[in-house]
Amino acid sequence: LSTYENRKANIYSLCHLPLMARWGRSDPYTDHSKILCNPVTDEPILIWMVGHISSTWFLRNHEPDRQCSVTIVPISKTAGRCANQLICGFSQPQLRSCWSFCRSYSTDLYDAREVFCSKSEMLAYPATHLKKKDLVLLEARLIRYFLKDDKGRYSHFRAQFELHAISLLHSHD
Repeated sequence: LSTYENRKANIYSLCHLPLMARWGRSDPYTDHSKILCNPVTDEPILIWMVGHISSTWFLRNHEPDRQCSVTIVPISKTAGRCANQLICGFSQPQLRSCWSFCRSYSTDLYDAREVFCSKSEMLAYPATHLKKKDLVLLEARLIRYFLKDDKGRYSHFRAQFELHAISLLHSHD
C-alpha cells in the first residue's frame, strides 16, 4: 500500500506522486485551484498514507463534530519526510518545518482488518472505535487555504491534507 500507484484512477501513495503535480486550474465550473492535481488531466490526486494513529478528533461534547482530524505516525521515516516535503513545498512562502494533519467535514471509515478491497465490499467502522497505535490507510487530497500577509492581502497560502476515507488495517489491542 505504501508504494501503490494507479494512474488511471489518479491514486498515488505518499512518496509516488507525479513529479509535475501542481495546483489545479481555476475554472468557473470545475475549480481545482485549491487542490493538488495531475498536471496532464487537471484532475485532483488522491493520496494514500499508511501509518499508526497518534491522535483523533471526531467528537465535541460527546456528539459527532462537523470536522474531524486524524494524526498518524507514518509507517516509515521516508513517508514522514515525503509528507513534510509536500506540506512545506506546496505552501507559499515555502516553510522549513511543518506539522501536517488531515481534516474533513465528512469522512468514510472502513474495516479492512480481514481484507482490504473495494469500499463497497468492506463494512463501515465507527470512528469512535479508532484508537492510538491502530494501523490505518488514510486517503486524502492535498489542499491549500489562503492567509493574509502583513499588508492584509491574501497572498500567502498553506497546504494541508484533507481526509476523505480511513481504512482500519490492524487494531492495536
